[in-house]
Amino acid sequence: MITSLLCLVLPTVLTLVLTGLYTKNELKNKAVAKSEQSLEVAELYESNLMKDMINAFNSIQYDSEMITDLRVAWTKYKKDNTGTVDFFSFKQIAEKLERITFFGGQTYVTILLPNGLYFTNYSTYKNDLASMYEEPWLKKLSKEPTNTTSWLGTQRNYVKADAEKTPNLVTIVRTFQLYNHSPNAYIIMSKPEMQFSQIFSKYAADQVMMLLDEDGKIISHTNADQIGLTFKESSTGNVVMWNGLEYLSVSHPLPFAGWSMRSLTPYHSVTSKIGNVFNYVFILQIVFFMIFAIVLLYFLNQWTKPIMRVARTASKVEKGFLEERSNVQGRDEIGHLGSAFDKMLDRFEEMIRQIEWEQNRKRMAELELLQAQINPHFLFNTLNSIRMRAILKGEHEIGGIIGSLSTLLRMTINRNNEFVPLHEEVGTVEHYMQLMNFRHHEGVTLTVNLASDSLLESIPRFTLQPLIENAYIHGLKQKQGEISISAWKNAFFLLIEIKDTGVGISEEKLKEIKSGTPMSGIGLKNVSERLQIIYGEMFAMELDSTPGSGLSILLKIPLNAREGNGDAPSHSGG
Repeated sequence: MITSLLCLVLPTVLTLVLTGLYTKNELKNKAVAKSEQSLEVAELYESNLMKDMINAFNSIQYDSEMITDLRVAWTKYKKDNTGTVDFFSFKQIAEKLERITFFGGQTYVTILLPNGLYFTNYSTYKNDLASMYEEPWLKKLSKEPTNTTSWLGTQRNYVKADAEKTPNLVTIVRTFQLYNHSPNAYIIMSKPEMQFSQIFSKYAADQVMMLLDEDGKIISHTNADQIGLTFKESSTGNVVMWNGLEYLSVSHPLPFAGWSMRSLTPYHSVTSKIGNVFNYVFILQIVFFMIFAIVLLYFLNQWTKPIMRVARTASKVEKGFLEERSNVQGRDEIGHLGSAFDKMLDRFEEMIRQIEWEQNRKRMAELELLQAQINPHFLFNTLNSIRMRAILKGEHEIGGIIGSLSTLLRMTINRNNEFVPLHEEVGTVEHYMQLMNFRHHEGVTLTVNLASDSLLESIPRFTLQPLIENAYIHGLKQKQGEISISAWKNAFFLLIEIKDTGVGISEEKLKEIKSGTPMSGIGLKNVSERLQIIYGEMFAMELDSTPGSGLSILLKIPLNAREGNGDAPSHSGG
């Protein structure tokens, strides 16, 4: 039913939507291109203003005559200690400041020397510039190295005669020194903010344009009330929300102090006309769609009920209810579909049972294969007879050794019980160690430390013997040493640790094993593969070794979680 509706209605709706989106995108692209052009013009003007201020800094700081005059004036000022400025020095410096020409018009230049001596290119009548020495930004700059330029941004006009006409100034400060190791002196360059904002309304009357510092603080704006505020936006592509309205936003970075230019074009003015037409047509399409859908659904409902029943059955089967059936019958195509679907589910159920049976047989075959690798090739019954004759002839040590071998072989041949208690498995290992010590005469010591609550815990038969054999042959190199077995329990795992005092494993080889490289040595490999088959991912084998300090193997065996029982947590929680 949904497909029928979509095939009839979707082409029309898609055409309408795509046409509207294309038209909106075209209008947005044109508006963005216009904003880019306006920003390029404004950026050129603003950059020239800033470059002009930088050039003025350089013309003062690197003019040797200017620096000489400043040094003379400052020296006389300090020497007289009267707080008065030498007239001739003041005149020469003032004339040089007045000869500096500036792009864009009025620029206020202030030179602050240490100890309160200052020079300006503007009238200081009724202006007490001594207060500038107490400004926080000046105190901060006093600790900066020489030739540091600070872009202060917008501040209130400190020239009282012009404060009413131009209330805001854009200010830049640079530090310099009259002599090496002398206190910092300062050149303060300020331009009326209106020089920056006048270009905005001239070239972008239908846009909101502003100058921002690196923190998003508004330095210059067509609306003076916005100066000093922080520009905060929430954006989606080129469209941003600002002061509760949507705008098309274009930003250009400036090559000065992280400042940038931003242009905002009201989004509504760009898309309002196409939006109204699109809305009217879209509403009309929705009305026709609803009428047609009601009629179509009425007729299709009776035809699609059996299909929906099959779909609901498939959904339940997907969730694991394999016994669910649709029971759809009939001689038409839908009836054949329902019958075929039910037969398919029956076949799936049969195949799952077959796979489970095959997997169980495969697991048992793998266990048989793993066990076959360590089975002896002689019979313990014959050894028992030899043991009895040795004891009767007084060879008790030989009899004991043969008894240990007989016990070990009996455990090997007996396959009735796949799992044995831990204490019985450890007893088998003790017999094995007696045989190995008798054979090699090296006297390897076996230490057993089993927690009392772990003795009766079941583990797969012949889990420990291959590990002890690996420690004896490869770890101790069949020489004197010690092998220990420890076991304890926590809430979820039986933990068994086998340690030896042998040669250990190199750090590189240990990293390879931990990273997943298949383990060499039939003992470690057999035990790991066998326990992985039985316990799955819940089992873990951890190896820890230092060359020359032996090898430690820790087995984490889930409690009450043999294959088929998934109640235990993963070994990471042990």
